[in-house]
Amino acid sequence: MGLLALPWVWTFAETKPNVLFISIDDLNDYISPLDNHPGIKTPNFERLAGRSVTFANAHCASPACHSSRVAVMTGVHPVRSGIYRNMFGAHGPRWRHESKVLEKAVVLSQHFRDHGYWSAGGGKIFHTLQWTPGDSQNDPDAWDEYRGDPLDPISADWPRPESTKIDQNQGFVGKRPLGNHYFGAAVIEQEEETYGDHLVVDWAIERMKEKRDKPLFLAVGLFRPHIPFEVSQKWFDLYPMEKVQLPKFLDNDLEDARPHGRMSWHKWVTDNKQWKHLMRGYLASISYVDHQVGRLLDGLDSSGLKGNTIIVLWTDHGFHIGEKENWEKFALWDQTTRVPLFIHAPGMSADGRKSRQPVTLTDLYPTLCDLAGLPTPVQCSGVSLVPQLRNPDKRKKSLSLTSFQFWGDSAPAHAVSDDRHRCIRYPDGFVELYDLKSDPHEFTNLAADDKYFRIKNRLLTGMPKEVAEMAKIPKISPWNRQRGHRSGQAFTHANKPFVFSFEVKPSKSNSVGVIASCGGIVNGYSIYVKEGQLRFAIRRNNRLHEIGAPVPEEDFVVLVMLEASGGMSLEINGRLQSSGDAGGLIGVVPNEGSAIGRDDLTPVGRYSPPFAYQGEVRRIAR
Repeated sequence: MGLLALPWVWTFAETKPNVLFISIDDLNDYISPLDNHPGIKTPNFERLAGRSVTFANAHCASPACHSSRVAVMTGVHPVRSGIYRNMFGAHGPRWRHESKVLEKAVVLSQHFRDHGYWSAGGGKIFHTLQWTPGDSQNDPDAWDEYRGDPLDPISADWPRPESTKIDQNQGFVGKRPLGNHYFGAAVIEQEEETYGDHLVVDWAIERMKEKRDKPLFLAVGLFRPHIPFEVSQKWFDLYPMEKVQLPKFLDNDLEDARPHGRMSWHKWVTDNKQWKHLMRGYLASISYVDHQVGRLLDGLDSSGLKGNTIIVLWTDHGFHIGEKENWEKFALWDQTTRVPLFIHAPGMSADGRKSRQPVTLTDLYPTLCDLAGLPTPVQCSGVSLVPQLRNPDKRKKSLSLTSFQFWGDSAPAHAVSDDRHRCIRYPDGFVELYDLKSDPHEFTNLAADDKYFRIKNRLLTGMPKEVAEMAKIPKISPWNRQRGHRSGQAFTHANKPFVFSFEVKPSKSNSVGVIASCGGIVNGYSIYVKEGQLRFAIRRNNRLHEIGAPVPEEDFVVLVMLEASGGMSLEINGRLQSSGDAGGLIGVVPNEGSAIGRDDLTPVGRYSPPFAYQGEVRRIAR
C-alpha cells in the first residue's frame, strides 16, 4: 500500500511524530477503563483512556512473555515463527536462532532507527525477569541507547522485602509454587524512588527532555504487576484486606473446559487462605504501575513533545488471579489473552472512545509504520489499526488470533475472537465457545449447543490451517547463556585504564580468529584477526570503537592499551601501529567473563562467535 492511499500520514509530513511506546508486564483487564474490578484505583489509565482510543478487545499473540514480546517487536505471529511459549537461558536475541523465520527480522525500534529516528529503550521490552540476571532476549543492536545493560535490564532494580528472607514454606501447608517467595505479596521497605519501575521512568523522562535533531522512538518497559507482588506500603494501603474482592468464580468451572495444568497452584492458595492476600498484592502492584504511567504522561506533557507524539501502551498478555483455578497466564481464555491497549495519534485518533473490534498485538508494528509514514516490512503478520483509530466502530475483517502450545501437546492450540464470541481449539480436537456479551467470565462452553453451530464453524474457519512447529532452544547459538566455560583472567578494570599483552603463534593454515576477549556486545574488549588485520575492539554501552593494523605472518607480541582519556593504542612487537579514541573507559564489569583464543557469547568485534583462533595464544603478565 503506497503513501498516496494513506491520507493520515500527511498530518505528520513536515515533522515526523515521536513515539512513546509503553509496555507493561502481566497487566490484565482489571483496570478501570476496561473491566473496572471493584475498588480498583487506576486514575492514570483513565487519564490515558481520555486522550487515546481504548482497544477493548485486544489480545496477545501468545500468552507468555517471550513469545508475546517477540511477536510484538518483530510483527511476526507465532504461527509463522513457531515461538509459542517462554524459552530461558538466553543472553541476547536468541530468537533469531530459535526460529529460521526470524533470523533476519527487523526489530520495530531498529526499523524506526533505520528511517531517521533516535531509538532508545529501557526496562523490560524483550523477555527477562527480576530473578534471572543476564537471561534476556533483547537485541542490543536495535537501539541507539538502552538504559543500563540491555542484556540484564531489570534485575538490579528490584530489592526484596525483609519478609522474604525466611523459608518461604514456613507456616504454610504444602510447597509454595516457584521459589524464594516469588509467588507472593509483600511490602518493599526502601524508598520508592530508589528502585524498580520508578528508575526506568526517571530515565525515560530525561530522554524526553533532551533536545535532538531526530524524532524520538522511546520504548519504556514496566515490570510490575508481574510477580512478586512487591511494592511500597502506600499501594497496599489503597486496598484494606476487608475490602478486597475476589474475581467472580464458579465452582467446577473446568468441567466443560480443558484443564490448564496449574490447578496445584490454586490448591496451595486456597489451602493456605492466600487468595485475598495475593489479590491485594496484585491490585497494589497495578496501582503502583498506574502511578508510573501518570509520571510518564506528566513527563511527556512538560517536555514540549506532547503535540507531536504518538502514544502506545500495551501489555504482553492477560493474567489470572484464580479464575478457572488458574494463576498467571499460559492458557487461551479471554482472561488470559485480553490486554489493555491504548493508542493516541495527534490530530487523528478519536480520543476518549472505545473499539470492540478484534485486535492482535502483531497489529502494532504496521500501525506505527502507517502513523509515522514508514514502509511496513514484509515480515509483518498484522494489519494497521489506523481505520479504527479514526473510527473506533469501523469493522475490522480479521479476527484476533492467539496461539500457545501446552505442555504435553504435540501441536499448538489456537483461540480467536470477533466482537462478541471467543472460540478455542486444542490439538486433540476439543473446542470451547463463549458468548462474551452474555457470559463475560466464560463460565458456559457453548461448543456443543446446536444454536451456536454457525458461529462456531465461522470462528473455526478463521483459525490457521497450517502453522509452524514449536521452536526449540538451539544447541548452538552465540546467544545461549552459558556458565563456567569461559577462561582467562577476570576483568577488574571497570572505570580504569588497562594494558594487556599476548604472545601469539599463528597457525600456518588459518590465522584468523579471536586472540582474547572479555565481555560482549554491550561492554568489553577483544583482540582478533580478520581479513589480514589485527584489530583491537572496545565496546562501551553497545557502541563499537575499533583500530587495526596489518597482522604479521610470523610469531608476534601484541599489546593493547586503553588510557584514562579513552585513547586506544595497538602495538605489535614493541612498535605503535594504530591509535584511536573509545570516548572513555569501560564503565562496568562486563557480565560475560573473559576468554583466550575465542569469544563464545556475544561478539565484541565484527565477527560471529566463537570465532576461535587456530594458533597459540599466551597472556604475558605485566
